[in-house]
Amino acid sequence: MTTGSKPKVLFIGDLNKSLAEYKSFETKFECISYRLTTVDELVTKFETDFKDIEAIYGAWLGFVPLGGFRDKILENAPPSLKVISICSVGYDGYDGETMRNKNIILTNVPSTGAAEPVADLVLYNTLVSFRRFNIFSRFLNPQNNHTVKVRKLLDQTKDFDSLHGTAVVSGDGQGYAFGEYTNNRGNLNPRGHEAVIIGFGNIGKTIGKKLSDLGMNIHYVKRNRLSAEEESKLGYNATYHANILDTKAFADLIVIACPATPETEHLINGKVIEEFENPFRIINIGRGIIMDEEALVNGLKSGKVLFAGLDVFEKEPSVHPELFGRDDVILTPHVGASTVENFNHTAVEALKNIENVLLEGGKGFNVVN
Repeated sequence: MTTGSKPKVLFIGDLNKSLAEYKSFETKFECISYRLTTVDELVTKFETDFKDIEAIYGAWLGFVPLGGFRDKILENAPPSLKVISICSVGYDGYDGETMRNKNIILTNVPSTGAAEPVADLVLYNTLVSFRRFNIFSRFLNPQNNHTVKVRKLLDQTKDFDSLHGTAVVSGDGQGYAFGEYTNNRGNLNPRGHEAVIIGFGNIGKTIGKKLSDLGMNIHYVKRNRLSAEEESKLGYNATYHANILDTKAFADLIVIACPATPETEHLINGKVIEEFENPFRIINIGRGIIMDEEALVNGLKSGKVLFAGLDVFEKEPSVHPELFGRDDVILTPHVGASTVENFNHTAVEALKNIENVLLEGGKGFNVVN
C-alpha cells in the first residue's frame, strides 16, 4: 500500500450502503465493488486492478457462483490479501486451511442475528405441519367461496393421497364439519408433542425456546451433552440424546439445525426414516446435504413422513423435482435468515472484522480458520 493511501477492500455482493457504519468505513478504506463473472476474469483482475487489495467483503452468496474461494481463485489471490470477511454463518465454500497457510484470515458472522428469523421459519413450518393451514387456504378460493363447505369437502371423505402429496375432496360439501380433520389426518395442537432438534447451537437453542413456548417437549441430539449449567440457562427443559435413533420410538417432529460435515452428510436417509416407529414431520434449516432428498420423497409417498418443511436443499440451488406441488411440503428458497434486520446486522459485523484486521492489527472477531 502506498504511503498515505487507504487500504483497498474488494466488495463481492450487495450491502446497504446507507448504513452509518458503511459511510464511516468509506472514510477509512478505498471500497471497490465487483460483480463476479468468471474464474478467469477474476484471476486476471487479481493480477491487475485488484493486485493490492488487502481485504474482501463477501456478502451472503459470496464466491458460490464461481465454486467457492478455493483452487485456482485461491492460488492466484494477491499476496497483499490479509482477510476475507463473509456475512454468513456457513463457510463451506472457502478453503480455510489453505487460506490460513497463505496467511489469509477468514471470518464469518455468528448466528446471533440469524437465530431468531430462522427459528421463526421453523415455528411457521411446525404450525403448518400439525394444523395444515396451507391446505385449507388452497381450497378456500373463488370456486369454493364458503368456509363451512371447504371444511366439509376436506373432512374425512377420502384419505390423503400420499403418493402425489395431494389433499383430496369429494362430495358436494353440504353439511357441517368442524375442520379437525383433513382427509382422515387429524389437525393437531403441537402442545404435548415431541420435538427432536438435531444440532443445538445458538440457532437450535432458539428453535427449542419457540417450540417449548408452543408447549412441545424438547429433545436435542448433539455430539456432546450441554453442561448442567448450560441446560439450566435454556429457560426450558430439553432432554439430551447422543443419536437420532434414540428418539425413534416417540419423535413427532424432527428439526435439522446442524452444520454440514462428513459425519452429518445424509444423516437422514432411507434406513433412518424406516427406523422411526411412527409417522413424523421433518424440517430442515441446517444444510441440504444432511437430508437424502430421494429418501425423503419416498418417505412422503409412503406416508411415513407426514410433512417436510425445507429451506435448504441437497443439490442447492436446485430442488428435487418431486418435492414441488405437494400439500405435505413447504419449500422456501433458503430465506430463513432473510430479514432486513439480519442483512444489515451481518454487514456491520463483517465490516468490523475487516477494520479489526487492517486498522487495529487484530485477527478478526470471528475467525473460522
